[in-house]
Amino acid sequence: MATAASSLSEAWAVDARHVGCFTGGKVAFCESSNLLGCLCDEELHLVDSSCKEPTRRVVQEGDGVLTFAIDHLGLNACTSHRSGLLRHFTLGEKIALARSWRGHEQVVADVSFDATGALVATGSVDRTAKVWDFQGYFCTHNFKGHAGIVSLARFHPAKLQLVTIADTEVRLWDLESSQCIGIMKDHLASISSMCFGRVKTQLFELVTGGRDQVVNVWNLQGKCSLVRSIPVFEHVEGVMAVPTRHLRQQCKEHTIFRGPFADWMRQEKEPPAFIIFTVGNKGAIRAWNPLDGKQVASHDSPHAAKGELRQIHCLDTAKGTKMVTIGEDLNFMMWSLPEFEVFSHIMGHNEEIVHVQLIPQIAWPQEQEVEDSTTKGSLVTADRFVCIANDEHPRVVSCEGFGAAMLRGHTDVVISCDVSVDGAWIATGGKDQVIKVWSASTCELACTCSGHAGDVTALSFSKRRPRTLRAASQQEQLPMLLVSVSQDKTMKVWEIPSAKELGKVLGTGTKVKKSKVTVLAHSKEVNDVLVAPNNKLMASGGQDKLVRIWKFPEGDLLGECKGHRRGIWCVAFSPIDQVVASASGDATVRLWNLKDFRAIRSFQGHSSAVLRVAFLSNGMQLMTSSVDGLLKLWHIRTAECAGTFEEHSSKVWCIDVCGNRMVSGGADSKICIWRDTTQEMEKQRQDEKADLALKDSRIALLVREGKVEAALTLALDLKRPGQMRQILLDHTMDVVGRKMFTGDGDKAEPESQRGQRKRNKAKRATPKAKENGVCAKDKEESTPIDLRRWVLSLNVEQLERLVELLEQWNSNRRMAPLAQMTFATLLLSVTATTTTPSRVPASKLKALEGMNATCRAVLSYASRHMARVESLLQKTYLFDLILQGSSQGLATKDSDDATISAEALKRTMDVLLQGKDEDLEKKEDEFEETEDDAVDEDTGSEDEKDKDVATSGEAKRRRKQ
Repeated sequence: MATAASSLSEAWAVDARHVGCFTGGKVAFCESSNLLGCLCDEELHLVDSSCKEPTRRVVQEGDGVLTFAIDHLGLNACTSHRSGLLRHFTLGEKIALARSWRGHEQVVADVSFDATGALVATGSVDRTAKVWDFQGYFCTHNFKGHAGIVSLARFHPAKLQLVTIADTEVRLWDLESSQCIGIMKDHLASISSMCFGRVKTQLFELVTGGRDQVVNVWNLQGKCSLVRSIPVFEHVEGVMAVPTRHLRQQCKEHTIFRGPFADWMRQEKEPPAFIIFTVGNKGAIRAWNPLDGKQVASHDSPHAAKGELRQIHCLDTAKGTKMVTIGEDLNFMMWSLPEFEVFSHIMGHNEEIVHVQLIPQIAWPQEQEVEDSTTKGSLVTADRFVCIANDEHPRVVSCEGFGAAMLRGHTDVVISCDVSVDGAWIATGGKDQVIKVWSASTCELACTCSGHAGDVTALSFSKRRPRTLRAASQQEQLPMLLVSVSQDKTMKVWEIPSAKELGKVLGTGTKVKKSKVTVLAHSKEVNDVLVAPNNKLMASGGQDKLVRIWKFPEGDLLGECKGHRRGIWCVAFSPIDQVVASASGDATVRLWNLKDFRAIRSFQGHSSAVLRVAFLSNGMQLMTSSVDGLLKLWHIRTAECAGTFEEHSSKVWCIDVCGNRMVSGGADSKICIWRDTTQEMEKQRQDEKADLALKDSRIALLVREGKVEAALTLALDLKRPGQMRQILLDHTMDVVGRKMFTGDGDKAEPESQRGQRKRNKAKRATPKAKENGVCAKDKEESTPIDLRRWVLSLNVEQLERLVELLEQWNSNRRMAPLAQMTFATLLLSVTATTTTPSRVPASKLKALEGMNATCRAVLSYASRHMARVESLLQKTYLFDLILQGSSQGLATKDSDDATISAEALKRTMDVLLQGKDEDLEKKEDEFEETEDDAVDEDTGSEDEKDKDVATSGEAKRRRKQ
């Protein structure tokens, strides 16, 4: 299998999904393009009848499609909408709207093209019919006269004539004279369908079918007289005329065609030019001879919903060898004539998907003569699955294209199903209280078991898988065991004939009237049952909140698992451990030990009832589905959710896992085919790592080659902030720091200091650079970097990434200087106009997302950084004070630079004392001058003068301190 037992799954992806293509309304087929057009939720879906999947959709947002027509080449579509508009769509690889125009005063009920595609006819609720030139979009004819809604409008296949139908009245209009040339009134109830039958090359007859249980054939020549009225004894919903010439020739040449229809074709001496097929509410497809009005052949409807049929169309108008029927179940059945057999089935729409289960296919290794051939395991795959869609006909569906085959035999809705471990047999049960066993390959009935008194809610075959081809062949000789549970609270074990015996009775089927074991399983309805992989145990879960473990096949009760607060919806055995999992309506999944029947672990995460639980093939993980529309993947050892998958929009009633493939279905009528993509994701991660390593080396190579600005851009694109920081520090911070220290670059630097710096840089040069005669200065000059030029080269997306990175850097104390420098370069490069090529236009920065918030954050952090720098600067002056004021300072009074030392000491004191403003110093100087003048001018006693001088000196000393 793709998922090894030692590995854990991480991700699942949808490979294909089926959402339906038809919810009712008009259906049209284009022979040239093999397209089937149908309406689905007021959208026009184009279905390729060969692949059975919708290929394109015609949608007008806010204006639903009511009806449509497709031209004979399948290149154009004319649609009618709720707004009353008509629209022309071109049906290329991409659907394109060509034109919209107002058609009628009220809603258009029917649209049709003529044989050439140049004209379009519309019938409306306003009781008129119009003909339009499809190239010019103008009205050429406006026909009035009907007393009711014009529900059908069709062009004559060979003449410029139009047939319209309103209620029980049919009118024939001539386009050349714009007159009504025929009125046909013979139906007693509304006419539901019409078609043309070819009599000769240019001669056609009109066939109409109504809900008065009559089919009428009209002559379109002259006065449009009634040729024949055929009573069909059912409400006619669809009529179809098929030419008989080619069918008759086939029946004569090939004797393999059997059946009433082929026999009549072969025996009739003078067959009519065409045969009429009708469908209705009686659930049968009937063929009628228009010459005598007799029924030629009849075939039971293969559709669900009691076989009621809505429409029938010919897919091959020239030969008449193919037709399609649409039933009340909204599914399409493709028929082949003259054998009257269904060769294809298209699921147009499904109701709630209540059960899906993959059909395993075992590929056995080549048997060896030695006995150790059992060491080679079988390969199990699944290309088909069983789908139950809340009707009486289960479907065997292909995973590729969703082609389906019906299992026809139940008389009421089917709700349960199981597939044998070898994938050869399918068991189904439903509300008809009957269990039927089918051949998975031929979809034929093999066995019927009856005995339950309630709906059959769950089924389970024995689950032991043979390990060799020889063991599988031996198992086919033994009787098969099947377990069933029902709403009658009982569990039954059935012994049905062996696979070899069932193969002999396919089609007719054998009957099993009595079960081998019958036990009262639960006190309330039983919802699920499952046999263990070793065929020794079986588990059942019911609405009584219990999981019960039974001995298989004896039916002896071994124990009960108690703990859930709501009913049990599903049980599942582990493929490797002696544990069983249960999904409950209390929104939890629990794991139970089969030795003491105690709960081991509880999985909580769903917000609603958990409907299904399944073990993955490795036995280490669980997959669950819930009412909340989610699928969840769980690790069993940690009870952690490894992944949540949102694909369904409503309840996910069912899931099934086989190897690396999973299928799910829900109340949203959607079927999803999933694939385990863990290995692909791992490979993608490895590729991304390798790609990133390659790009990282590319950055280093660009730096080595001197293309620093290109390296910065690449690092910015790859989101490499560490490499950007290193590049900026290596190539810009040295220069910026030197200019900040010298003030005006190298010009203000003393010659002695400049020479000393050059000598130091020469000493730091590498030996290899010395050998090549290249010093660090030469290397710097050979790899210049201009931040402003680099900023100008960035586009808007790159600027947004740069601003975001600078904002992050600015919040870090160590990275703040670099961020402030780069941000200043960016802002200083802004100009108000776009005419300056060396500046970033202000509009470019203005367009950056969140630029205002970024600027506020940068300014906020900038004030903090500035306060921190000022505090640090003040602290550095303390070292100056210590060095300059000590006896061993760098400058003393006896030195030659005593004046410089005094000035430095004064600056240091000013900083440490928080500084003195100029006004305070000026006042002190003025005070000292005043004191000196007072001493010179005083005429008092010397004692007073000495006292004043002493007082002045004391004040000066205090101020100095």
